[in-house]
Amino acid sequence: MIKVLPSHIANLIAAGEVVQRPSSVVKELMENAVDANASQVLLIVNDSGRTLIQVIDNGTGMTKEEAEICFERHATSKIEKADDLYSINTFGFRGEALASIAACADVTLKTRKAGEETGTEVHIAENNIISSVQTSCPQGCNIAVRNIFYNIPARRKFLKSDNVEYRQIVSEFIKVALSRTDIEFKFIHNSKDIYSLPPVSNLKQRITQIAGKEIAKDLIDIQTDTTVVCVRGFVGRPSLAKKSQPNQYFFVNGRFFKSPLLHKAVMKAYSNLIPDGTIPSYFIFLHIEPENMDVNIHPSKTEIKFENETVIFEILNAAVKEAIGEGAFIPSIDFDTEGVPEIPAVPHNTRYVAPPKINFDPLFNPFKEELKSRRNADFAQNDFESYTPEPKSYFKEQNSYGGVFSEETIGERPIILLKGKYIVTTVKSGLLLIDIARAKERILYERYLDSITETGVAIQENLFPQTIDLDHSSYTILMEDQQRLKEIGFDIRPFGTDCVVVYGLPATLAQEQLDIKECVDTLIHDLTETGKDFGAEFREKVAIDMARSGIRKGLHEINNAEAQHIIDALFACKDPDHAPSGGKCMSIITVEDLAKRL
Repeated sequence: MIKVLPSHIANLIAAGEVVQRPSSVVKELMENAVDANASQVLLIVNDSGRTLIQVIDNGTGMTKEEAEICFERHATSKIEKADDLYSINTFGFRGEALASIAACADVTLKTRKAGEETGTEVHIAENNIISSVQTSCPQGCNIAVRNIFYNIPARRKFLKSDNVEYRQIVSEFIKVALSRTDIEFKFIHNSKDIYSLPPVSNLKQRITQIAGKEIAKDLIDIQTDTTVVCVRGFVGRPSLAKKSQPNQYFFVNGRFFKSPLLHKAVMKAYSNLIPDGTIPSYFIFLHIEPENMDVNIHPSKTEIKFENETVIFEILNAAVKEAIGEGAFIPSIDFDTEGVPEIPAVPHNTRYVAPPKINFDPLFNPFKEELKSRRNADFAQNDFESYTPEPKSYFKEQNSYGGVFSEETIGERPIILLKGKYIVTTVKSGLLLIDIARAKERILYERYLDSITETGVAIQENLFPQTIDLDHSSYTILMEDQQRLKEIGFDIRPFGTDCVVVYGLPATLAQEQLDIKECVDTLIHDLTETGKDFGAEFREKVAIDMARSGIRKGLHEINNAEAQHIIDALFACKDPDHAPSGGKCMSIITVEDLAKRL
């Protein structure tokens, strides 16, 4: 039997489309404040939005009649006729936000319109007005949303952890703050000031306020004007690309939106310029005539349909390529950000004093004899069971392909190095070819996993602890559980606002002289993907990623002694045949294979 749903059930269904989590409320209320021509917007949140989300603005405010009717479904001041849907220049327009919020939370609105002596306070719950009275309040709106989903226990049960919900709220706050540099934004969480962003004159200054100087100083300006779309904003230098990259934003006519297609256009411009697995930062603002796009295809208004999508893809790709080509490798003089030099200038009459050099043998391996004994025992019956000692010789020659290879006999067998990528040595059945990068990845991977015990991983303290500035979201992810980080070998502690100090790394990896910033980025990326589960899956992922970082740092022209150490360590591994990320570490070219080629 077909029947019309009661209004309270219809409102709950609409609320499920618009209000998916506390951050959805933050987005809608902040966008309403901006649409009301506010010059100051304050966001107050308690318990990651579970108990309180409050937005206070100094915008135009509402009359008593407007304050009561604004919670009705499809109540809006933005749309009067159907044609208005194709010339939208504001954030909100459907009139669904407040009705949806009021359907699943307890809401109090205080508002006063400019020119009126008193304001109005409206208390509403489950879309029913509990009270509406006159009150004394400043011009603008003060709306407090308490106990979200209190009447929908199933929806409240599916909320994520406080840290996850908090990060979503931060993300929505940043999106709105980036869209309007002329407005002052503040964010307070659990009585703690998180962001205080005064108005600035340009986008780069706002990016600096939010993401910090480290990111802002490495941004490249992008400007392209066409009849289809105008492109403005910034893209990061290739060297800025990271595994964990929260700073990726598209805006069209001031409205944030998501577009896998346009993201692909940006990534295509960075092809072969950034390492695999990393992504660049970008803050890209598009301007398109409203009639050439449709913002009314999704309740959250984060998806947009463009009339000339393919053309916009090509224009954006070309604009990013051009910007990278012109600015990626040129030192920039930044006149847009304020501040003093962080390092004092050296007086012109100061004599340079070179830092002391530390003499050490990077090839020393106290476990070499143990590894060699283990290898000999494990492989006594295979291709390595017999070697004919050869006289020690040195050989270097330019081969017919233009590559340099060298040969030197170490111990029992000869070693040939090909372009720093491969090791070639003899075995009973022919030649053994070892991929150096994959071999080192396997070695580092197993060393790290083998070092994990019930009491944790041994940590090697850094001689000079390194300070790293992070964006607020990354800082929150990393510092969620310091003790668990220590258990997997990373001694990282908070220092100031959105800043950490790395005191130590896993002892088995520290000897590889890893890039500490890259290690931290890898941890943030892995924590983002796996959450706070520090189980076997997470440890294996960290082991693989850290091993890759180690080989990138350590790939260089090695000598024969280092090659011997790699061979020894590889054959001491449990699975010397394959790299943990895929691919064979070694291959045997038999005498028969060689004969076929001659």
